[in-house]
Amino acid sequence: MKDPFRLYNFLQGKKGKAVPVAMTGIKDSKSIFQKLSKYIRANYFIPDARVGWNSFALKKANELIRETTIDAIITTGPPHSTHLVGLQLQKQHRLPWLADFRDPWTNIYYNRFLPRTKAVHAKDRQLEDTVLAGVDALTVVSKGLKQEFEDRCQNIHVIYNGFDEEDMVDNTPTVTERFSLSYIGNFKPNQDVPQLWQAIQELKNEIPAFGQDFELIFIGNIDPNIVQKQKTFGIDDLVRIKPFVPHQEATRLMAAANLLLFVIPEAEKNQLIITGKIFEYLASRTPLLSIGPPDGNAAELLNQANREAMMDYQDQVAIKQSLQKHYQAWRDQGKISPKVTDKSFQQFSRRGLTRQLSDILNQISL
Repeated sequence: MKDPFRLYNFLQGKKGKAVPVAMTGIKDSKSIFQKLSKYIRANYFIPDARVGWNSFALKKANELIRETTIDAIITTGPPHSTHLVGLQLQKQHRLPWLADFRDPWTNIYYNRFLPRTKAVHAKDRQLEDTVLAGVDALTVVSKGLKQEFEDRCQNIHVIYNGFDEEDMVDNTPTVTERFSLSYIGNFKPNQDVPQLWQAIQELKNEIPAFGQDFELIFIGNIDPNIVQKQKTFGIDDLVRIKPFVPHQEATRLMAAANLLLFVIPEAEKNQLIITGKIFEYLASRTPLLSIGPPDGNAAELLNQANREAMMDYQDQVAIKQSLQKHYQAWRDQGKISPKVTDKSFQQFSRRGLTRQLSDILNQISL
């Protein structure tokens, strides 16, 4: 059986492949079976547990190359085992090859929780080096990833995740009964910002109308400990938690919000984090209240889009001033929040980003 996830579920009496690529929950493995499974997954499936799929992919890819005209090969990961398919196809058919890295390879976050031996880590690093040396071009989704690989790859390009213009809806400013600060997506434990909850509490106490006008909306899952902390600040009556919605509805809600909350998780090297959410947030033209490392990659994107600067987690004064400024603008304009008129965000449209990819493919195919 070449798929360890299917085998894992079979041995547990489950059907299908419910365990995701990133092995959600691996840090919390407690039973002997789980620990053994984690050890096997870490040391016998290199670079990742999807490597068993490669033989099928190679067979199908070879058929397509023989039967049709193929100008170039593109592989994308994770799972980074996919790039080993590209490496083999390049050698067999002498076709130009572009590899797309959406995340780090050996430094991907969940490898820290896997009991890998030093020999296995070295082998994985060797595979990573071989791919980076063999590609005709490498694309990555952030400047941080480019910095990680540029000492081992000569032709590397940053192409951001961007946004799809067709996903964005009409965002004409309208009257809203309440002023909403909205977050769309999972709000995780490492996104807790006590300074924001404190700022909301102070505004609630200092401005009588604020408590009646304001609502803090979370669309998706929010960590229960954060919900409890919001209660200790006395703002739980202003919090609205709603379930996940389809993507098209999510982008509509981004446009309908008065202010969008954007928080970079507090984690190691978080100055390199760029979430896909930021591009749709920018395209919604809704003002942002952004909290994270002011010198990070995401802060640089905000600057490129001519948006309000990223605020540090600890800068409660700036957070409070920004929130009060946007709330007051809403009241002053008859309960209508002005939309951002600057169109610098359009540089992140996938139409333009695809043109960049096309140019790179043309360069390596000529």
